[in-house]
Amino acid sequence: MIENTLAPSADIGLLILRVAVGVIFIYHGYPKMPFPGSPMGGPKGFGGFLGQMGIPLPGLMAWVVALVEFIGGFLLIVGFATRLIALLLAILMVVAIWKAKIGTMKVGFVAQQATGWEFDFALLGASLALFFVGPGTLALHFGLGL
Repeated sequence: MIENTLAPSADIGLLILRVAVGVIFIYHGYPKMPFPGSPMGGPKGFGGFLGQMGIPLPGLMAWVVALVEFIGGFLLIVGFATRLIALLLAILMVVAIWKAKIGTMKVGFVAQQATGWEFDFALLGASLALFFVGPGTLALHFGLGL
């Protein structure tokens, strides 16, 4: 009964998921962007952190991560290139979990004294869900007939 009632609302659920995930990635990408007063020091500061973790081409990768998170977050919200952006974000979350949280910070899934990787894992799951399901009909991508 509830399945039949809510089935027509699936696109609203996808819109809610896209907006929530998009806002989170915009918020996390903002400090990595070259804005004045950026708390992370923009791509240069973030690139230094990536270099400490042993990420190859840290300066370039800092720009890639910043743009994918910040611009990709906006694209998710409006529903444009959703599957591509979601895949890129999922890849970023795998690297963040593997290299930053487990590798460098050495924290568990839920850490007592630091941030564990459960939040990153939830973003990975949400990104993969959007990759496989797509943006739904309440999306710019759908509206443009792409």
